[in-house]
Amino acid sequence: MSGEDGRLMLQGVTKAYGEVIVLRGVDSEFHPGRIGALVGPNGAGKTTLMRIAAGLQRADSGTIHSSEVVYYGGFDTLPVGGAVNRFRRTLGLEPMAELGGRRMSRLSRGQLHRVGLDASFELGRGTLLLDEPWSSLEPDAREDLNSRLVETARSGRVVVVSSHDLDEVARVADDVAFLRDGRAVSRSREELGPGGFDRSLLLDLFRGPRAAQ
Repeated sequence: MSGEDGRLMLQGVTKAYGEVIVLRGVDSEFHPGRIGALVGPNGAGKTTLMRIAAGLQRADSGTIHSSEVVYYGGFDTLPVGGAVNRFRRTLGLEPMAELGGRRMSRLSRGQLHRVGLDASFELGRGTLLLDEPWSSLEPDAREDLNSRLVETARSGRVVVVSSHDLDEVARVADDVAFLRDGRAVSRSREELGPGGFDRSLLLDLFRGPRAAQ
């Protein structure tokens, strides 16, 4: 369903794999013009929640309201056959000059990841979900990614990243949802005052149990 005013809204989302309950009624909301982040330990359900929001997995219960969604799950989800521009043509995108003529199978992890990120930014105009976007990127490429995240959000899109990289999250995130024990606790820059997010605060919340307070 479409989110009100373009928002991505997750209400009461649950998901279990057999007897393992990953999500226990997650409620969270992300707004156009802001960068949201999902943070939590391994196995907390960040990727599962993103894939459910993108319509790639079904929740056991709950509702998701969103606009058109573009989801990118990392370089290992990309096809490695053919050249970069062949991959872009299949997505209806214009050829790229840098790396465009190279074969996907000959690219490094970082280069392949950049190809996937570039395509994700260019696809659609709705919600953009990026799973571990800073992985495998060199410092200059990280700075470029941060600029693109800010620019994309400020253009009016919903942007949500999931990451263990707390330094990068602290730099760009306007809203952070901490996933732990199957539930989400959200914080915004405005709630935290003039200092906003910093790595030490994010680390404290990441570790819990203060995230639940």
